[in-house]
Amino acid sequence: MRDMSWNKHGRLHDIITWPEREEVDKYIYTPGLHGLELAKALMDGRILGMRCSDGKVYVPPKTFCPDYSQGELVEVKGPWRLQHYTVVYEDLYGNRLEKPIVVGVIKPDDADLGMIHIVNVDPSAVRQGMTLRPVFRPKEQRKGTILDIEYFEPA
Repeated sequence: MRDMSWNKHGRLHDIITWPEREEVDKYIYTPGLHGLELAKALMDGRILGMRCSDGKVYVPPKTFCPDYSQGELVEVKGPWRLQHYTVVYEDLYGNRLEKPIVVGVIKPDDADLGMIHIVNVDPSAVRQGMTLRPVFRPKEQRKGTILDIEYFEPA
């Protein structure tokens, strides 16, 4: 058996995955109270975070704060900034994508932690720290999931 830990030299293609085979037939996610409120807010085109007793705002809301308290749900409005990003050139099967996808960690200025999402920007123009804004799907297409945010784009 080979050691595939990342502290060894290796290539991404050395990791073998079988994305077309899943052991779970159906997965039901239970969002909890904060997740339910986030889903409702996303349906309305809003994004929530949770302010904890330490004053930090976590996006998306956590189930519990680091001190195990409930925290307070707050709307975060941004502006949003791209903290980190990567450019994806291949799908899960190793096939070259027609158009590369930028995926980034995006944090609103009025929060302490952000979220990972797609950034709709040309890979040659993407820059760490750039200001972004969320683009929501049309209201009739929203389902109360994080994918109701279609992508983030330059503000």
